[in-house]
Amino acid sequence: MPSTSFSRRAILGSGIAAGAFAAAGLPVRAQSSNATITISSVWGNDSPFQGVVDAFNAAGLGVTATNRFDGNYEESTAKAVTSIAAGRAPDLMVTGWKFGYFAKRTLGARDLRSIDEARVNAIIGNFQPSVRPLVTIDDALIGLPWAMSTPVTWINRDLWRAAGLNDDIPMDVTHDWLMEQAAAIDAALKGKHASYASALDLSNNEWTSQAYIQNAGGWLLDPNGTLALDSAEAAAGMTAFADPAWRGLWMPVDGKAQLNAFTSQALAITTTSSAYAPLMNKQSFDIVARQFPRLGNARRMNSGGNFLAVYTPNAEKAQAALTFLEFAASKAGQEIWSKVGYLNTSVHDIAAMANQEAASAQLAEGLTAETIWPGARGLEAQTVWRQWVGRILERQMPVAEALTRAKADIAPLIV
Repeated sequence: MPSTSFSRRAILGSGIAAGAFAAAGLPVRAQSSNATITISSVWGNDSPFQGVVDAFNAAGLGVTATNRFDGNYEESTAKAVTSIAAGRAPDLMVTGWKFGYFAKRTLGARDLRSIDEARVNAIIGNFQPSVRPLVTIDDALIGLPWAMSTPVTWINRDLWRAAGLNDDIPMDVTHDWLMEQAAAIDAALKGKHASYASALDLSNNEWTSQAYIQNAGGWLLDPNGTLALDSAEAAAGMTAFADPAWRGLWMPVDGKAQLNAFTSQALAITTTSSAYAPLMNKQSFDIVARQFPRLGNARRMNSGGNFLAVYTPNAEKAQAALTFLEFAASKAGQEIWSKVGYLNTSVHDIAAMANQEAASAQLAEGLTAETIWPGARGLEAQTVWRQWVGRILERQMPVAEALTRAKADIAPLIV
């Protein structure tokens, strides 16, 4: 999750806020009966999301929104479990794609059309038809497809050049080719370069491992929702995923350490979210983004990100939440939000920033959803899968055996 610097004053002083609703043709509601809503989010006060909230509030539409930072997807979801149990549901919450079933079946994310079908049909019309199914759970529209990213390959071209590699890096890279380059970088720079520590990091999490499994022709959960971890294709994908760690080309670390290593030039190659484009673009060294390493003839890439869901049972607050969603979905709202670096899921024509070509190519090829773990214990199932990914990377047992045991551990959690 990138933490993108963003000036609230710049948004409020730009004139966008005052004319946003007028320009978008959205209804203006009187301030005399002002409603207040709280949005549980994964972004702080210096973020493009806060810019959207500030611009919305400045428009004076009879609703005041507060952005409350509640940690990452897992942390904010865990907090929501506690607050909902205590009868204090967040009015709106930024919810990770992977918690779609959990949000609907356990947390009680509302079917937006049940609040006001006409308003919601107009709101969802601002988003590309291809992404709307991602927020349709049990035939209910449970949110706006707000943020979408996909894992891509980020390369420190300064370290690449220092290792004597060909500077012409193709957009379409394969896993085997990338491993050859990683081995060459390690041989050339290890113990000889001041900042270099490791050739690459493939992200020790459930997201990147899913990409490897899918690109090998397998699934974590197949399209019918069946757990498919024990297939030969899944084993092939996880073997390719773990091989660079076993060969000493990859030192698995958590996401924060991975990003710090890359921006400090200790890491030459990393596969992680395309949404880090703003952060990568402002570094002092040369960084390029290329497509995720392909295993076969074609990629079958997954997406990640989040949706904006309404949780409040209060009728007035639910209507107020829709007022915020109207602005968030408008071109004015999306132009502010686009500074974060996610893919443009809206129908609005918004210029892409540098280093988004790889992600856009993968979007054009088609993206599946991030694994949406079903059941009341879906959050626990994701944690168990992460633990098994770590065991595979540590080579505690053969991959096929690890996947069989992972399936046995996860199966009772997603019924």
